[in-house]
Amino acid sequence: MKPLDIDADPRVVGPFELLARLGAGGMGVAYLARGIPLEGLPDEMAAAYRLVESDDDGGADSARLVVVKMIQPHLLDEPQARERFAREVDAIRAVVSDRVPALRAADPEAAEPWFAMDYVAGPSLHTLVKESGPLDAGPYAALGLALVDALRAIHGTGLLHRDLKPSNVVLGPDGPVVLDFGLAVLTERRSSQALTRTGDRMGTRPYMPVEQLRDTKHVEEPADVYALGATLFFALTGRPPYPVMPLMSPPKWDGVGLDFLPLLAQVLVASPSQRPRLDSVQESLFTLLADAGLTLEAAMEQLRARVAASGLTPQLPPHALADRADPAVRELAQKAVDEGAAPDAPWAEDDPGFYGLVDTDEIERAADAAEGPGRPGGYTPTLVDPGPAPGPAEPTPPSPLAEPGDGPPPVPTSYPLPAPRPEERDATEPEATAPSVPQSPPRAAQRVADRLRERYAHRGDL
Repeated sequence: MKPLDIDADPRVVGPFELLARLGAGGMGVAYLARGIPLEGLPDEMAAAYRLVESDDDGGADSARLVVVKMIQPHLLDEPQARERFAREVDAIRAVVSDRVPALRAADPEAAEPWFAMDYVAGPSLHTLVKESGPLDAGPYAALGLALVDALRAIHGTGLLHRDLKPSNVVLGPDGPVVLDFGLAVLTERRSSQALTRTGDRMGTRPYMPVEQLRDTKHVEEPADVYALGATLFFALTGRPPYPVMPLMSPPKWDGVGLDFLPLLAQVLVASPSQRPRLDSVQESLFTLLADAGLTLEAAMEQLRARVAASGLTPQLPPHALADRADPAVRELAQKAVDEGAAPDAPWAEDDPGFYGLVDTDEIERAADAAEGPGRPGGYTPTLVDPGPAPGPAEPTPPSPLAEPGDGPPPVPTSYPLPAPRPEERDATEPEATAPSVPQSPPRAAQRVADRLRERYAHRGDL
């Protein structure tokens, strides 16, 4: 966790104040952040941010913290990077589990896309094992059962993770949590809009199976089961099964006790069809607990105690625990909301507004100023005269589309105009009615509708 770079890092993203920089990967940058309590947030803006209120009603300060992830600046011009980022948002939203951080808000269509998810206070499995050594049977089994729960929830939504590894597992106060859905995939292998092509190699080689090394697009659930086994192998030995990439031969079992060997030997095999299902992995882990004379609750408590004793939980910056957001930041963000602008960059004076929202106060002021003699009813002056401009003027060439007998074209003006008078008409003629003009839905609603149409395109009844 590092301080923000005032020259490179934003201070506000959506309705969140950024507090520190957590890290960066090949695709994204992650920040520690917290929500800014903004009053009068327009419904369209809330819809665009897809805000989800936390169940926490104001408990511990850390429960109000989130991780804001953004695309690396050098990838903003790549449509595929934006699409993959949007699908990561969809993946996190789809999985509802205590073993996956909850999505709190997102705007993947923004100029600089971002999403916010719950912050989990704890070290990664990679950091814990590297700094304080391998896990014993109880913490090992608790870790494995938590990862089984996470993968079961992920697979239950039709997703694959495809990048499970020790650095993507955080050991929080409530147990292990799986992060980073950057390579998660739905059923895109059957889609004409697939982002992963046949033959692509994506993931982390020391923790992926042979079939993923050959062709990432066509892997199935056994690939995630293999990654689970490779992560558990690391928890016992401090190293991956293979130092560079998976091989067809078995890994070296140095450092793996006899009690752990049966499960790992079944999982870390080259053939996907020979790997056990998650239910079998779970059964083996419970057997390990029973042999050690432990319940799951006792094993989970041992894991929590191990994390606490390590002292590796990241220290929050002092201002992260303040009762309120930075007053200056909150004032700027609130001012942006009051003026109808997105608070992503509230100090941008030339900001044209959030998706072109109209300043209704300005319209009302113009209407009030137009009231007076000859202008009853608050008539708003038009910007175009229905007749020629007063005084001498240069002749205007006739329009090629003008019909014979048409009057001179309207001339722009900046002076107040009288209210229009209704023209007399024949009482026998029916009164003309202006055709109704359909109102366009807000852009945020259009984007939500587009995503729903894309997600349910396979449904013939929609």
